[in-house]
Amino acid sequence: MLHNFKSSLSHEREQAGKADRFYREVLRATDIKRFNSDSEADMAMQRQDVDLLLTVNDTVFRVSEKFRDKDYGDLYVEVFSKYPDTPGWIHTGSPNAILYFTPEAVYWITHKSLSTFCLDVLFPLISEKWYKELFQSHKTIISKQILVNKKFIKINLIQAHNKDGASWETIGFSAPFSFFEENAVKIKRFPAIT
Repeated sequence: MLHNFKSSLSHEREQAGKADRFYREVLRATDIKRFNSDSEADMAMQRQDVDLLLTVNDTVFRVSEKFRDKDYGDLYVEVFSKYPDTPGWIHTGSPNAILYFTPEAVYWITHKSLSTFCLDVLFPLISEKWYKELFQSHKTIISKQILVNKKFIKINLIQAHNKDGASWETIGFSAPFSFFEENAVKIKRFPAIT
C-alpha cells in the first residue's frame, strides 16, 4: 500500500480546526500558534517536530500533533523518516508533548519520557536486522516479540511506502499504550470531542 505524503499532510491540516477546538474547550488553552504556513521559520519548527505552541495555565508547550483515523489502542513511534539514513521524529523532535488524536480519544504524551524510554531502554533491544528484514520484504508490517523488564511484549514494525514524485520508506513501530505506561512513559487520556 502506497502512502501519499502530500495527501497525508493535507489531511493533517484539515484536522487542525478540530484539534484547536479540543485545545480551547478541553485544555482551556489561551493561545495557539501554529507553524503550518510553509515559511522558512515555520519549516524550521516542523523539522523539530513542533507543529504549534500551546499556552495552557500561562505555560507554553511545544506540541507535536499526530492524527490517526482509528484508535488501535497503541502508539506509533517513527524510528526512520527515510530508511536507512534519515532518523525519525523520536530522534530529531524537540516538543514538550505529543498530542495523539484518534476518533475516540486524545492522548497527551510527555515527549521526554517517551524518548528516554525508547532511546535508552527499548531501541537497544530491537535488532537492526528486523528493520532490514521489513525493508527488504516490502511488507507493511511484521510482528516481533521482545523481552523488556522481564516481560515479553509484541511490537509491530511498520513500514510506509511513500510516493511523492520520489519514493522512500518510513519505518517505525507500535506497541500498546499500556506497555509504554508500564515503563514510565507519561500518558494522559482525554475523551475526544465530537
